[in-house]
Amino acid sequence: MTLYSKEYVNQLNRLHETKQTFGSRTGLGDIQQWVDKYQPQTFLDYGCGKGGLVNTLNDIKEGCCIGYDPGIAQYAVEPSAPAEMLISTDVLEHIEPEFIDNVLQHINGLFTRVAYLLIATCPAKKALPDGRNAHLIQQEPDWWRPLLLKNIDAKIVDEKYKLGSWTNKKTGQEHPNNKFIVVMEK
Repeated sequence: MTLYSKEYVNQLNRLHETKQTFGSRTGLGDIQQWVDKYQPQTFLDYGCGKGGLVNTLNDIKEGCCIGYDPGIAQYAVEPSAPAEMLISTDVLEHIEPEFIDNVLQHINGLFTRVAYLLIATCPAKKALPDGRNAHLIQQEPDWWRPLLLKNIDAKIVDEKYKLGSWTNKKTGQEHPNNKFIVVMEK
């Protein structure tokens, strides 16, 4: 099953190298309530970027979390076994559209209890080195919901659509920063 093209991974590698903040999320934030509810013992951060969340979880319980991200050499090895909880924040919108079904099916096989998916629905602040917006898929929740249910054998137990914005410091122009948050349970 193809998850990405070699050309796109090259674009991600270059973006990670040049933008130090790209893929550097740390802290649990809204995820904490789901960790508390399900009490998973193992975690997979799918699209972990530079591994900040992996490190945060492993600081809480050593060895409980692995990361996967083909755009970072340290995390490019596909997981060999599913985790109880899969976390994927600001990842799915970066997937090449022709591979989104494959990626969602891949995710389906990598968790046994619960998945927390945070999906941006608008353009990214960053561009890929080739000039494309870093968010290759910019779709609303009504587009994502049936796609998730078609490819992931789990029920949606919670969803939120958080509307937000950010302001360009150079131009003063305001831009959307909307997030679709979905929790799925097997």
